[in-house]
Amino acid sequence: MKQVKFLFFSFFIICLALKGVWAMEIAPGLYKTVLDNGLTLIVEENHRAPVVSVQVWVKAGSAYEKDDEAGITHLIEHMIFKGTEKRKPGEIADTIESFGGNINAFTSYDYTCYYVNGPSEILDTALDVLSDAIFHSVFDPTELEREKQVVLEEMRMRQDRPALALAEAVMQKAYLKYPYRRPIIGYPETVKAITRDDILKYMARRYRPAHMAVVIVGDVEAETALAKAATYFGQEPKKPPVEVNFPKEPPKKKPILVTLNKEVQEGYFQLALPGPSLLDKEAPVMDVIAAILGQGESSRLYRALRREKGIVHTVYAYTFTPKGPGLFEVAGTAPVENLRESLKEALVEIFRLKYEPVLPEELNKAKVMVAADFVYSRETMQGEARKLGAFEMITGDPLKAKAYLEAIKKVTPAQIKEVAQKFFTPQAVVAGLLAQNVSQIISQEELENLVEEAEMEASGITPEMERWVAPTVKKKLPNGLTVLITPQKDVPSLAMTLVFPGGLRFETKETNGLFRTLAGLWTKGTTKHSAEVLATLIESMGGEISGFSGRNTFGLKGVFLADYLDKALSIFAEIAENPAFSQDELEKLKPELLSALARQKDDPLQLAVKEFYRLLFSPHPYGLNILGSPEVIQNLTAEDIKKAYDSFVAPSRGVLAIVGDVDPEKVLPLIEKYFGTWQKEAPPLPEDKEPEPLLEPRISTINMDREQVHLILGFRGPDIFSQDRYAMEVLNAILAGQGGRLFKELRDKEALAYSVTSFLTLGINTGGIGFYIATEPAKKKLALAGLWQEITKITQEGVTDEEIKRAKRWLVGRYLTSLQTNSAQAMEQAVNEILGLGYNYGLRYIQKIQNVDWENINDVAKKYLQNQSYVLVTVGPIED
Repeated sequence: MKQVKFLFFSFFIICLALKGVWAMEIAPGLYKTVLDNGLTLIVEENHRAPVVSVQVWVKAGSAYEKDDEAGITHLIEHMIFKGTEKRKPGEIADTIESFGGNINAFTSYDYTCYYVNGPSEILDTALDVLSDAIFHSVFDPTELEREKQVVLEEMRMRQDRPALALAEAVMQKAYLKYPYRRPIIGYPETVKAITRDDILKYMARRYRPAHMAVVIVGDVEAETALAKAATYFGQEPKKPPVEVNFPKEPPKKKPILVTLNKEVQEGYFQLALPGPSLLDKEAPVMDVIAAILGQGESSRLYRALRREKGIVHTVYAYTFTPKGPGLFEVAGTAPVENLRESLKEALVEIFRLKYEPVLPEELNKAKVMVAADFVYSRETMQGEARKLGAFEMITGDPLKAKAYLEAIKKVTPAQIKEVAQKFFTPQAVVAGLLAQNVSQIISQEELENLVEEAEMEASGITPEMERWVAPTVKKKLPNGLTVLITPQKDVPSLAMTLVFPGGLRFETKETNGLFRTLAGLWTKGTTKHSAEVLATLIESMGGEISGFSGRNTFGLKGVFLADYLDKALSIFAEIAENPAFSQDELEKLKPELLSALARQKDDPLQLAVKEFYRLLFSPHPYGLNILGSPEVIQNLTAEDIKKAYDSFVAPSRGVLAIVGDVDPEKVLPLIEKYFGTWQKEAPPLPEDKEPEPLLEPRISTINMDREQVHLILGFRGPDIFSQDRYAMEVLNAILAGQGGRLFKELRDKEALAYSVTSFLTLGINTGGIGFYIATEPAKKKLALAGLWQEITKITQEGVTDEEIKRAKRWLVGRYLTSLQTNSAQAMEQAVNEILGLGYNYGLRYIQKIQNVDWENINDVAKKYLQNQSYVLVTVGPIED
């Protein structure tokens, strides 16, 4: 009996009799009721500002039109405020504006919305004016003819806006039967033919109370607002809703090309693929996909097409989720010569979602972005009302907006993949281009091939590779330190790497060796522990911490048993944040550094490589000795090291990567504990120096009493960010190794050498490729001729398909093999993140390698292997 009373009371508190209008409180402050004539009333109390938005939604969109009525819904929207039985043209707007409000309308495919926004005291007038306009407009024939001209001008205006013109053209091909294929604005011939009688017939068919919803959001009392709305809108006689049977949209059988030739300065492109309806469970997932791919500067499309490849000027993605079948669309602008490539690369990024897992932090960012749009819409009364109205029109339930937001928050990587596989099919692609001489850019057949290539390129990541990729958690601490945590539970160990921009790229002749010395001294004591005590603490955990310095980065790395995670992080942070940089320890370190330099001089290969880089890059910093200058190292002081540390080490510049037997939820609090309090300003980094062009041969011979002559013949090459790098890596793999062409031709066949290979160097803004051979002095000329002969064969004859396959397998195999250890993975992730490639660059790297073809290799060979600008180093005995 108590339970029955409780249920009755609960029902009573959410159902209120509001001056004769029964309304249910479907959510706190949100009421909904249906009047006797079938019209829906929705009121939400919102007292954050003394403002109200009154919106009248009508299920009268362009989708409800017949073919010969195309544009009538939009024309009615234009005419609705052009005079009623009691108000003259212009009087409606004057009335609303006299209250400090505004009145307007918009037409979509599934509905039309008329609205008034203004101070809360405008409520009565807004309801009066809107009901009068909607139910009692006169549609004066003279005004109608005048407004038709306005609409025709709007059509011409839309055609003069390239992006709009292309979007409409693509839309007409994206649907084969569904009425969304018709533009909302209609066609000139249909709009011109519309009469007042046509409008009245359409109004009688679609403007029925059963097709309408009045939405009021703002600083109002629900009881009053509902009663007033019922007074103004409840008098219209009841008529049954008119059901419409929409055609089923058939699947496409092949990609469709849409081209518009216009005299424009920029190139425009647009892609459309099928998408879900707002009624489908996949709709929230597709919104998240749009955020991942093309919303914001960290989106995949922006990073790949704008930042990495530099082929577009703008690119963005969005969803069209109406009541009927939807679309997923990508659009942007690019130089005309890049339009074709832009289409392909955008498709690759789209199709990749079918094969490549979305990483957790990328998914979380996208969900936050989509959810933020919902939240921000609530900041204005009109935004909240529009959300409620749209969901009411399409789903019949304004609360579905909240459910939609909850669904956004629950989207998983598996759902992303499932939805991408369902909708992103190659044969469903509609590709649009707008430019001058657009017909010369791509043909229908070429588009079909391009789409197929994009699909193949995107599918380059195999299931085996996908399983190899561990999920990484990425977080940025308040002090700016980027943290990457990758669980690898199979071995009870862990590795941590802390990386900063630095190294050889920021050295000069006067400071050559500074970063190598800093890295060596960094672990030799802290302000709390001496070098000996520190070493004992680290080794007692079965661990090791060392500094490192390379061409582009420097930092700390360490390995430990997983049981010592807390203590290891504590020591690692202590070294990172509070190094001692003792002069005594520096003096102990110098002999070790100088010894390596002495050994370099003793080794003809090391000496040849050093000289090769000097000639290839000088005066660029990459031309300096990676081991440093003995004079610089000898004269460095602890104060010099401290200044370098202060200038280059700051948490906001760093990336800390941890890989191993760790739980991100447990390790993150520890990282925040030990690294979160690290506060340090980051002075501006020096600008990276651009290399001078290599315009003529640079030749060097170093006399050395040895049994062999060491030759390195080389050329400038692409940098780490260049798309040429992948073809150059495959070319290098074709030449290098015991299975490579150089070994087979010059050692196995010609017996010119024991050691022969090629090697590739990739820098920030330049790179190089070298061909190395060591031979007896008597064969020096033959060996050099052999290198030139192989280079000529590459540039003139190219390579074979079998060589390309072998090289790709070799590259990918070596890459995967190199990343077996936690330490290697941590270093890879941190360095890639620092360089701007992204910590998960490995997946894209493999894919890029797999996509290289014969033409790519041929292009880079001819581009970089130029005999007018080469470097030749000879180290060994000089012949008499």
